[in-house]
Amino acid sequence: MERRPTWLVLRTYNRKEMEISSFLQQNGLRHFIPMTWQERHVKDGEKPQRVLVPIIHNYVFLEKTLDEERLMSLLSQCRVPLHVMKDKASGRFSEIPEREMSEFRLICDPEYATTPKEFIVGDDAEALPGKEVIVVHGPFAGVRGKLHKKNQKYWFVKTVGEIGVMIRISRWYCKVTG
Repeated sequence: MERRPTWLVLRTYNRKEMEISSFLQQNGLRHFIPMTWQERHVKDGEKPQRVLVPIIHNYVFLEKTLDEERLMSLLSQCRVPLHVMKDKASGRFSEIPEREMSEFRLICDPEYATTPKEFIVGDDAEALPGKEVIVVHGPFAGVRGKLHKKNQKYWFVKTVGEIGVMIRISRWYCKVTG
């Protein structure tokens, strides 16, 4: 049986995620940074341009294609300080299954700008109360997460690693799984 890849969360400091992205790209490693469209003024007096910018700073998701020893050796060559997030209980790398990462990337897609989104970092993402659900209608059909009620509105929460993304969704689009 073919083993599906897993993903790791890299954490850096001082908004250096794009430099890490360049390093990973040069080394042929597949990675992901959640991005959003933002209008930026390039030069004074010119019309603002839409550019993609990171939504969450200091985090990069890396597909684990190398064994831990080779991966750490390669990452140590990066001139930007970073570390691989580890599970607090076991001390091993926190691995995200491919299916979970695919769902997270779908929800983070900047082309779904009409859907309000909020991003949560740290233990707050896992601590949000809510029922386990699967989305059954719309562009996110098949995605699993939690349905969380906030300010009398329902939000679908997908969490990977220490990062959660919340999107506004009708509770009628979700089916309780647990």
